[in-house]
Amino acid sequence: MRDTVTILCSGFGLGFYVPGLLVERALKALGIKAEVEVFESLMSEDKKKTTDDSRKAYRENFAVALTSQKIPWDIRNSLDPTGVKVLFERWRGEGRQHFITLSGHWVHVLDMYREKAAYEVMADLLYIDADPSPSWKNLCKLNPGYAQGYYEMNMYDRVKREVLCRIETGIEPLPVPARNGRLVVHGGGWGIGTFREKFAELEAAGYLLDIAAYSNEEIGEEIHGRHYYMNDPQWRTWLRDSGGQYTFPPFAKVSASGENRFPPCQHYQEGMYGVIRQASAVISKPGGGALVDSLSSGTPLVLLDPFGPHEKINSDLWVELGFGIRYDQWKQAGFDRELLRRLSENILTSRERYPDYAKSYAERLYAAERRS
Repeated sequence: MRDTVTILCSGFGLGFYVPGLLVERALKALGIKAEVEVFESLMSEDKKKTTDDSRKAYRENFAVALTSQKIPWDIRNSLDPTGVKVLFERWRGEGRQHFITLSGHWVHVLDMYREKAAYEVMADLLYIDADPSPSWKNLCKLNPGYAQGYYEMNMYDRVKREVLCRIETGIEPLPVPARNGRLVVHGGGWGIGTFREKFAELEAAGYLLDIAAYSNEEIGEEIHGRHYYMNDPQWRTWLRDSGGQYTFPPFAKVSASGENRFPPCQHYQEGMYGVIRQASAVISKPGGGALVDSLSSGTPLVLLDPFGPHEKINSDLWVELGFGIRYDQWKQAGFDRELLRRLSENILTSRERYPDYAKSYAERLYAAERRS
């Protein structure tokens, strides 16, 4: 196929960014040209700063983060008209027709582009969560018929409690006996949730922890066998590398003493995913990105308080499938290691049944090309 597939991501959460990079790389491996765009690149500098300020506020206060989801807003007010115009000129010049969007924010932009393009515009609306996340819910309030003319692709069926597709990382999961027995504890891409409250309790139960830090102040001493890891705190999703590409966040194991350096993360397993892949479980809120990582790595989720109703649905689904357990239930079971092993085996024996999204998308593209 000669056209470039444009994958539309958002930095409002790494779960709407990293899966897009994975799909981009998978399509390229299948011989399809693909390119990622990030919504925040179309925002004015003051709006980007507001996003940064929100990230800090949400990290410091989970209640503030939860309340923010209930506030209606029109993301179109954040767009830089000049940036949108330049993007459309490039897309039209290259004849861009095929899109995949992971965020409802981009549908506003696609609608405008569809009006200006002199050809058919085809887009997958890829839902990373089992229930619409805030960007989709806000879009639906502004435009209830937003999906008309697009292809809705759900990764999960919340009613039937099924996985409909998966996003692959390109590296096989480790069998349970090959894992290190440690627990990864994180708060998603923005470091929000109740995960910081669990360190002492988990260590008292005999576990060694791999902890995600989100600022230099969060890097503690390596007591009780703790390891701290962090994405480069200066990195932002809307920043391209020297080659003009969007990348996985620069990442490193960090220490409280000395200067920490964050080398480029060329492959997904060079980042936090590589730590997750070796662990017995991940302790985190049930974000869409956490589900993608869990299914690909075979690492179960111990589920903390959800960030909104959509993550509550994610949590319910993972428990129902036998891929995760709620933290309090695991605590009542005495933080049982055998229980984690069984959950991991459930994922490892089930995951191959689910079609890979990138491969399925490529098959649809080629089938449509043959028909035309």
